Amino acid sequence: MSEQVSYLPVEMLVEMKKQTEILERMERQQGLLIQALAEEQGEDPDAPPMTYMDGSKVI
Repeated sequence: MSEQVSYLPVEMLVEMKKQTEILERMERQQGLLIQALAEEQGEDPDAPPMTYMDGSKVI
């Protein structure tokens, strides 16, 4: 029983590292998405959008 207890913190650490890697990957992907959306909107933040949220062009 004592062997299982000694491995528990190591297993928890491994899982925490995996979760941290997943969260860091999500952070990078969201940052890229935000950057792409910002570039798509153009330079003037007060300009009307060029497309609707579904991607169709504004006429």
